[in-house]
Amino acid sequence: FLVVGEAANDVETMNLVEQTKPDVLLLDLNIPKLEAVPILLAMKEQNLPTKVLILSLAPDESQLLNSARVGARGYILKSTSSETLAEAIRGVFRGRIWVDRSASCADAFAMMAHQANTSNEIGGEINPLYILSKRERELVHLIARGVGNGEIAKQLFISEKTVKAHLTHIFDKLNVKNRTQAALVLMQARLRNGQDYYPANLLSSV
Repeated sequence: FLVVGEAANDVETMNLVEQTKPDVLLLDLNIPKLEAVPILLAMKEQNLPTKVLILSLAPDESQLLNSARVGARGYILKSTSSETLAEAIRGVFRGRIWVDRSASCADAFAMMAHQANTSNEIGGEINPLYILSKRERELVHLIARGVGNGEIAKQLFISEKTVKAHLTHIFDKLNVKNRTQAALVLMQARLRNGQDYYPANLLSSV
C-alpha cells in the first residue's frame, strides 16, 4: 500500500481526500472531532471516487448503519489482525462490502452498504436475498421446493427447533408471514434477476 496522507479531524480528512483522491479511505471513528457521516456526505456531494472502510474500537451499531446508508463499503474492528485489515482494504478497493461478523448489525450493514453503492436492485428495491445469511438462504431454497421442517433438519443436520428459529428470522428479514410468502419472494428474485444467486463479491466477512 501507498499511504498518501493522514488526517486528525473532519476538515483535514476532506482536504486530503480532495487533494489526493485515494482509492480507499480508512476512517477511524475513534478520532476526536471526526464523524463518518458528514465526511461521506461531503464526498458524495463532490462525487469523489474514494471508497471508505470504517475502522472502529467497538461496534457502535447506530454509527455503523448510518455510515452504510451514506456510502461506507465496510467496517473493521481495531482488534482485528493486520493481515485481515490488509485483506479488508483490498476487498473494499475491489468493490466488495466488508463486515466484521462479531457485530450483530453485520447483515443490516451489508444490505444498506450494497444498496447505497450499487444499482443491482429488483423493482427499485434491494434484492431481499442480500440480507439473508448463507444458512437462511439454504432454508429458503428448500422451502421453495416444498420441503417440510423435519426433512430440512435432516438435510442440513440441524434440529427442528433450529429450523423454526431460522424461519422466524427469515420471516422478519423478508417482512413476510409464512413459508409461502417467503418462497414467493425467492421466486420473484429469480425472475427479476434471470438467475438464482448471491454474488460472491457482495459480502466478505471476518
